[in-house]
Amino acid sequence: MKFFILFLLVVLLAPYAEAAEKISLKIGGDNFSVEAQDNITAQEIFKNVPLNLKMTRYAGHEYYSELPFRPNFESEKTSHIEAGHLYYWDGWNAFVINYEDCDISPYKVVHIGSVDEAEKICNILRNADDKINITVEK
Repeated sequence: MKFFILFLLVVLLAPYAEAAEKISLKIGGDNFSVEAQDNITAQEIFKNVPLNLKMTRYAGHEYYSELPFRPNFESEKTSHIEAGHLYYWDGWNAFVINYEDCDISPYKVVHIGSVDEAEKICNILRNADDKINITVEK
C-alpha cells in the first residue's frame, strides 16, 4: 500500500517538478543546449544572459572569457574539470568551456553547466581557432 501511495504521488506531482534550467550556447553556426547547475554562481551568471563572449584558448583544454560582472563564488568548488562542461573561475572572473578532462589542482572552479552534446562541442573546440565568439542565452 505504501508503495502504491508513493507511486501515485510521484505520478501526480511529476508535472510540477522544477526542471533544470536550459541555456543555449552558440558557436558559429552550431547551437548547443546546456543544463545549468543548481548553484548560486550558475544562477547569477545565467540571469545575465544574453552574453556575447570573446573566448581565448588556454592550456590545451579550455576556452575562457572574462565576464562583464562578478558572480557570487560561494558554491561548491572542484579541481577536476570535465570535457563538455562549463565552469566559473574567480581568479580571472572567467566563464570557461572545457574540451578535455583535466585536474587543475591547486586551482578550484565552480561547475555551472553541462553541454548536452558534449562530444560534438569538444570536437568543434579542439579544431577551432585560438579565439572564438560565443553567445550564451536562454
